[in-house]
Amino acid sequence: MYEDENARAEAHYAQGNYEEALSSWEKADEAVPCSFALCFQKAAALRKLGRYDEAAAVLEKALLLEPDNADAWRAYAWVCSQLDRNTDAVASCEKAIALDPHNARTWIVRGFALHRLGKYETAVESYARAILCNPLGPDGRRAWNNRGAALDNLNRHDEAIDSYDEALLIDPFDIYAWNNKGVALGVLARHEEAISCFLKAIQIEPEYATAWKNLGVAYQSLHRNDEAEEAFKQAKELGL
Repeated sequence: MYEDENARAEAHYAQGNYEEALSSWEKADEAVPCSFALCFQKAAALRKLGRYDEAAAVLEKALLLEPDNADAWRAYAWVCSQLDRNTDAVASCEKAIALDPHNARTWIVRGFALHRLGKYETAVESYARAILCNPLGPDGRRAWNNRGAALDNLNRHDEAIDSYDEALLIDPFDIYAWNNKGVALGVLARHEEAISCFLKAIQIEPEYATAWKNLGVAYQSLHRNDEAEEAFKQAKELGL
């Protein structure tokens, strides 16, 4: 029964049917004593469903079974950050890093939690370590973008723009990097360039409400009030 339910759960999970996957893993859990693998899989489904409190509890069980598993500490840190338990998230990342210092995602999760705690300098350093571990691909793009956001919070906007540019070299269709770069340019009163960035984000994702709002602010800064009004209208219609 365990093998059947586990196989069924894995198939559901691969298809994005997370409720069904969780249900099958619950049945598998009834058939055998709780294992690390089963706890870890159940937690993954709970994370996908946004049930972070439950995911944290299941990961705590997993870590009792395998306290030296870096992936589980990283997953637990991520869940803690979603629950705004950022001090716990940083501590969990430290445990994961002690076990595996070369995983870019762990450094990214650590940076995000530090950012949420207002420790921007340390967050920048954490994102830099992530970039060293994996300078390209999705992890590299995310680390460059997040590094830019932390630098913006330190009022180091030129460096932030450089970071967003690095993210965009990896993925020219990253709407968040385009939007963030536009915001940094706006702070530097480079409003025409900011407008180009917001328009690029909107071209990629026309329903990106934040970019519409920021476009309106940029137009307003240049006293292009009719265009600003239209951009704000679009943002409002998209629920912002």
